[in-house]
Amino acid sequence: MAMASTERVILGSIAFAIFWILAVFPAVPFMPIGRTAGSLLGANLIVIFRVLTPDEAYAAIDLPILGLLFGTMVVSIYLERADMFKYLGKLLAWKSRGAKDLLCRICLVSAISSAFFTNDTSCVVLTEFVLKIARQQNLPPHPFLLALASSANIGSAATPIGNPQN
Repeated sequence: MAMASTERVILGSIAFAIFWILAVFPAVPFMPIGRTAGSLLGANLIVIFRVLTPDEAYAAIDLPILGLLFGTMVVSIYLERADMFKYLGKLLAWKSRGAKDLLCRICLVSAISSAFFTNDTSCVVLTEFVLKIARQQNLPPHPFLLALASSANIGSAATPIGNPQN
């Protein structure tokens, strides 16, 4: 594999730095465009700076994964409209003995759902639910979100295809 020219490395680094600033600090005062627009700007700069050709950039896009994530978000919206999260929240909070008990219950739901689907699907669908239930119980959401991600990763190892990230 040939090494890239110094010019391409520098221009690619500049494009990445611009993307990184906009992704980490979405409300930069001089350019309040948000994370999504920052990602698109970074991708466009990679092509404009000729770090990648348009064909190479298009080949780097994994359309099946984007379709899967979009479909998962659509399903999540329909589950929300069908009040599934309201009923699941009542079930999880039923006879709960506090934050630790609720945390364990969320871990179980996340692990079981990721064993049937995938960990990505579990996390996308359950994140908003976990935020709502933490808000309803006046609890900090961070431990619950970490538990959701961790147990989804553990539970996805039980799927027939395993966990591709590992």
